[in-house]
Amino acid sequence: MVTKFGESTIFDLIGGRPTLEKVHKIFYDKIYAHPWIGQYFKEIQQDIIEIQQSDFMSQAMGGPAIYCGKLPIPAHKHMFISDELFEIRTQLLKESLNEAKVDENGQAAWLKIDQAFKKGICKQFKSDCTLRFNTDEIIDFPNPEKKTA
Repeated sequence: MVTKFGESTIFDLIGGRPTLEKVHKIFYDKIYAHPWIGQYFKEIQQDIIEIQQSDFMSQAMGGPAIYCGKLPIPAHKHMFISDELFEIRTQLLKESLNEAKVDENGQAAWLKIDQAFKKGICKQFKSDCTLRFNTDEIIDFPNPEKKTA
């Protein structure tokens, strides 16, 4: 993963840890309020996921390497995350970056890192999901805004 932007890291470019925390607070407020994506987070404390995401992105952007959780692909392998769901998430992230006043270069760099995980997280079919543990269930929530026939 490219973490340099000129002579500085992306972490430095965006304003370091304070910016990560600000963006993730705005972002997860939107995520938890969203009628579809929010369902995937109902069992996770928001403040914990905000810290974990800030730790992860710090490392991905060339900042302090303090993340000790699961990597994105194994953490999401039991979740049916469609391209549509990921695109909604991306839009919420873009809104959050704008609201946090991250400049254009910082936003572009951040979104490039974020998009690098799409292929490994998104699945075409629910059958593409695998369990992490025998006690897991495949997590899949229908879009509540779409009517089913």
